[in-house]
Amino acid sequence: MSWELEQSPTLIPEGNGSDQEVAPGSTYPCGYIGSKFSLRRVAGRISLSLKSYSGNHVESKSLPKNLLKSIHEIKGEHSGTIRIRWNGDTILAPQNGKQPLYIGKMRYSEGAGLIFPGLDLDRYKSGPLSVYTGPHSALDVGERWSVPGYKGNIRPKLTRRHVRGRTNTITKHPDLVDYVVHNVQWEGKRLYINNFGHIITPVNIHLLRSKGVDLAKVLEEFDEQGLYNSVRFTYERAERTNKSLGRPWVMAVIGHVNDFDDQGPHPDTSMGHSLNDDEAGED
Repeated sequence: MSWELEQSPTLIPEGNGSDQEVAPGSTYPCGYIGSKFSLRRVAGRISLSLKSYSGNHVESKSLPKNLLKSIHEIKGEHSGTIRIRWNGDTILAPQNGKQPLYIGKMRYSEGAGLIFPGLDLDRYKSGPLSVYTGPHSALDVGERWSVPGYKGNIRPKLTRRHVRGRTNTITKHPDLVDYVVHNVQWEGKRLYINNFGHIITPVNIHLLRSKGVDLAKVLEEFDEQGLYNSVRFTYERAERTNKSLGRPWVMAVIGHVNDFDDQGPHPDTSMGHSLNDDEAGED
């Protein structure tokens, strides 16, 4: 049940069919994207934490091996936040107007999804979809993409709009797009991909019921399984959205990147935008 940061280069696909090699300590061309984690000093020691909403931090049972050492070598200190992509690329948050930095590949041992008490970041779906057992806040859960609307002529690529324009994936995802259109929402849908590669999307209570998912029963099962923070995170999102939108919404897993297409999504860096999953204004 361990995470380990491997200080190895990564490859980013480019439009000419070649790959760009990015070494640890270099600017990460895709931006600051992925599942969000913070390094915090708690009870006199530094720990890795995640949150679902402001103040709801959960501390990891252990620190990823080599993480502090790598950050200190690159940054000179241990504090800050990181994001981890579906392929393990680990990115240090931009600071003081500088670009985000690639610091290595995160690797996982068996059971690594359980490193945070009461959560499971690596639980595979059962049936058409399953309630996600990780954080439910949009800014923390994972790398953000959307299946575009059918009129945009962007499919089978994924896309995201942001304050600087639009960025599409350089990769094509016909299987994922087809699955979402026929099983979740036909006119397009927001997706998040967490650091274990699970594809997560917000769904309302009516879609859950139509897929045979009883939310109350699911929360009871989570509690019986010791996933008490999953219960808390799910309930808090359902309560918030019921008040603001008139019906409960929660995050649900619809599959894994390995279930669809040849590879997970990569942004088209030639479009000139460095993405940032911290930007709440992105769509």
